Amino acid sequence: KALADYVHAKGLKLGIYTDRGKLTCERRPGSKGHEEVDAKIFAEWGIDFVKEDSCYSSTIHKVAFREYARMRDALNRTGRPILFSLCGWREWYAEPGGSLGNMWRVTPDVR
Repeated sequence: KALADYVHAKGLKLGIYTDRGKLTCERRPGSKGHEEVDAKIFAEWGIDFVKEDSCYSSTIHKVAFREYARMRDALNRTGRPILFSLCGWREWYAEPGGSLGNMWRVTPDVR
């Protein structure tokens, strides 16, 4: 929380990265199965922006949408306004993206 207070005192926002899978792209722990706890901690820390990636997670459309919705709902339940950005890398996220998050990415990394 001290870091968020410092960042906010500078007039800036603070973001954090997670993944809807059990691991992030860098093989760190992801949020799968921990959405409620993670969202609560993010809110307690004063986080303003959450990017949720798609590494080591299902590519089945319905499963992916359900997993993103879990974090969206958990963040909303905290009562803190947190911008939720989902990163799916694929076109099929484009249409439902607006119902799953505040912003969404549908292309691979630019190289």
